[in-house]
Amino acid sequence: MTTNGTDDNSTQSIGSVRVYTFYRVAFSLLFLTILLSGISRGLFAATVPLIQSGAIYAFVATSAVLLAHALWRHFALHPSALFVHLVVDIGCMAALTFGSGGVASGFGVPLLITVACGGAAFGARLALLLAAIASLAVLGQEVAVALTRSGEPGPVAAGLLGMLLFATAISVQRANSRLRGAQQREAVHADAAAQLQQLNELIIQRMLTGIVVVDQSGRIELINAAAVGLLGGHQPQRPLALRQFLGVCPPLLKLFQRWKSYPWLQAPTFAAGGTEIQASFASLDQRDSRRTLIFLEDNRASAQRAQQLKLASLGGLTAGIAHEIRNPLGAISHAAQLLGESDASDGSVQRLAEIIVRHSERLNQIVENVLQLSRQKPAEVARFDLKNWLQKFITELAEHSDGSAVIEVDTSGPALLVEFDPSQLNQVLTNLLDNALRHSAEHSGARWATLELGTDAASGRPWLDVRDRGPGIGAVVQKRLFEPFFTTSHTGTGLGLYISRELCAMNRATLEYRAHGNAAASAIGACFRIGFAHPDRVLDQRPRTTET
Repeated sequence: MTTNGTDDNSTQSIGSVRVYTFYRVAFSLLFLTILLSGISRGLFAATVPLIQSGAIYAFVATSAVLLAHALWRHFALHPSALFVHLVVDIGCMAALTFGSGGVASGFGVPLLITVACGGAAFGARLALLLAAIASLAVLGQEVAVALTRSGEPGPVAAGLLGMLLFATAISVQRANSRLRGAQQREAVHADAAAQLQQLNELIIQRMLTGIVVVDQSGRIELINAAAVGLLGGHQPQRPLALRQFLGVCPPLLKLFQRWKSYPWLQAPTFAAGGTEIQASFASLDQRDSRRTLIFLEDNRASAQRAQQLKLASLGGLTAGIAHEIRNPLGAISHAAQLLGESDASDGSVQRLAEIIVRHSERLNQIVENVLQLSRQKPAEVARFDLKNWLQKFITELAEHSDGSAVIEVDTSGPALLVEFDPSQLNQVLTNLLDNALRHSAEHSGARWATLELGTDAASGRPWLDVRDRGPGIGAVVQKRLFEPFFTTSHTGTGLGLYISRELCAMNRATLEYRAHGNAAASAIGACFRIGFAHPDRVLDQRPRTTET
């Protein structure tokens, strides 16, 4: 930092010396021309002509010496040498002022420029010393004027000029100090910015994720080593480097052009350099141009991470199964023992038999749910009108129920197209309605549920809400709603919502719990929303059918 500050000060001093040198040469040549042309008599009086003309010749000579010295040193004069030149300049101007009749002639005013140059080039002490020398020179020549000729000297004018010289030196020096401070701070900030940029470049180059920045035409402006490796750019026949076009990797160029036209679509994977790569794009808006940031990831690594998560989930699922099976089996075993030891005519035999049956059914339901989850087939996505489908679904559900359930749904209005596997949607909705009807009956005494449909205004995605009149769901329970084997019911298995969310994920949909306005959850029941994928913004190329 000190080096930068010194360089800035030297540069500023060089500029001051350059300006002052050319000013002094031009000023001296102007006086010499006036003197030699003979028009000086009409412009300014000469009370001592010999001293006046001698001062002009001396001023021209010292200006020539200053110019030669400055050119030789490339205007980088040492402070002591510059100080000597300025003092000589003050002496010449003082002699010229004396030969022209004193301060009243106006020749003392150019001393302000000399002092200002010192204030710009020196520190506070040298600047004040130069102002003091100039003030003494002005007062000295006024005393000489009073001693060598008759008339009234101008001590007041000389004093005012001296004060002005000091004021000029102080103001210029302070302004120069502030300017130097600002330059030093700017140098510090520039150095910090350069270091931060180097750090960012180092981080980007060491990242395992491939990073590519391209301009609007597809020209590469930044690429890290990971991206080069993933795209096979290390191969001699297809090098990747700055200022090249994405055309060297046709699959990535095709995805880039596709993203510019349809930025909401998720890019499919592509093969490059013997690797399956997943690309994602982000826009970097700038003033003059639009740049795009491309992230490249090895899809095999992502698949491995997903598989590891699945294995971890499967481990937790297995532990949950073992825990949940032990409890009913223990009850069954204990009941069976008691049943074997009791008298057949005892009235408790019936109660024990009921315990065996109830827990056996619960155990069978758990096993069925786990088998269903593990044997789940891939989704066969179809596009259909959700309103027509719900009408058929409600009709079939009413035929297989006892008629006590009330399910309200409004299917009027235009069609609402969705993409989902109809059989899996049937399974999800059946589970959600069973929960809604059961909780409504337990809380209000009536088996009631309502279905609401709509389209999200921001994303355009269709949605379906399932509401009940149950006691609602507390904040603590909400965090664990979709965990496997978590249930608040003594008869539930805790797999219904977990399986439903998994089925929704297989169909690129979401299942989430939603709160009702500002009212308490216990007063308004529960609401679960299925958020379907946008039917016109396909995220993959899986085959699909259309149902009427």
